Amino acid sequence: MSDGKEAGIKSPCAMPYALCSLSIVIITRNTKELLRNLLKSIEADKPIKPFLKEVVIVDNYSTDGSHAMVRKEFPWVLLVKNDRNRGFAAAANIGISRAAGDYILFLNSDTMLIEGEAAKMMQFMEENPDVGICGPQLVHEDMRMQRSYANIPSLLFEIVPPSLLAFLFPARYSTKPSRDPSADVSSHRLRTPNSERNTPPQAAVDVPSLIGAAIIVRRKLLHDLGGFDERFFFFLEETDLCVRAKEIGARVVFLPHIEVVHLQGRTVRRQWIRGRIEYNISLYKFIRKHHINLYYRIFQGFRIAKSIVVPLALSVLFPLLLHRRTRGTYLYYLTLLLWHLRGCPDNAGLLISSPGQRLLQGLLGIL
Repeated sequence: MSDGKEAGIKSPCAMPYALCSLSIVIITRNTKELLRNLLKSIEADKPIKPFLKEVVIVDNYSTDGSHAMVRKEFPWVLLVKNDRNRGFAAAANIGISRAAGDYILFLNSDTMLIEGEAAKMMQFMEENPDVGICGPQLVHEDMRMQRSYANIPSLLFEIVPPSLLAFLFPARYSTKPSRDPSADVSSHRLRTPNSERNTPPQAAVDVPSLIGAAIIVRRKLLHDLGGFDERFFFFLEETDLCVRAKEIGARVVFLPHIEVVHLQGRTVRRQWIRGRIEYNISLYKFIRKHHINLYYRIFQGFRIAKSIVVPLALSVLFPLLLHRRTRGTYLYYLTLLLWHLRGCPDNAGLLISSPGQRLLQGLLGIL
């Protein structure tokens, strides 16, 4: 198989394709149509085929026919079906154990590849051995940019609104999408293999953490870190991975001119409040893991105060509740307060198991 050098195109990998391999790991649950679109985009992405080892789908006990669809339409996929919803981190670790590539590209089922972009991510990783994790610019279907990297959760962001910090200190705290990367970058020109896209020289930006919808990680780094922390059921598992990677000296890098389509929020939009409670569950686990107990208690105190103040303020300013989005905010903070009063149980978010909690969610849905 030709490596493209005869045509004057640099291979996406510095080493031969046979020695540089990629595995794609996809975690899914009840997202059949989204998953079908993602797999079609992988099939259509010719530049990654020479070094694509396998595509591994870990199905977290879907009930919408996803399993049968993949078996019928994409028989080349390695499909693993869990006997229950094990969450993202545990499912990702199962995918890692079935993958054989030197690099693993983790994709949400609500993403779609753009031809040639994954190959450019591979090229960047090969040419920058000190980078452990990198991620692209996430975009909507109409190519509008999304937030693709994030700050690390901390007490500072509980005390001072993140938007205010980003306004006052944009170079340090802003995560707003921009075509102009910050001044603190490592310049790196990206050659586009087998692509007609005409893009300027690119810059790789070292960031605190990446949005996990589409990230590529060195297999060796995953081995060194022991994979994802399975205490995180959903949310912040990628943030925890980025923090731990940086602690052992690996760089975490955002590539602003490499793009992956992300149909943002499609996988949790139908259960938004439960999703936000699940985020709080993961948030508290993250803070407890990375900080001392006193820090955690102060952090928790601020969030409890917020869950009291916001519903009270909106109750006083009740005309605002006529707006649908404001009502959603009100119900979220009210549910957050009730979750705190119940002792912050782990099964109150996307893993609701208590009949009383399900009844509470039903009552809130009526309000």
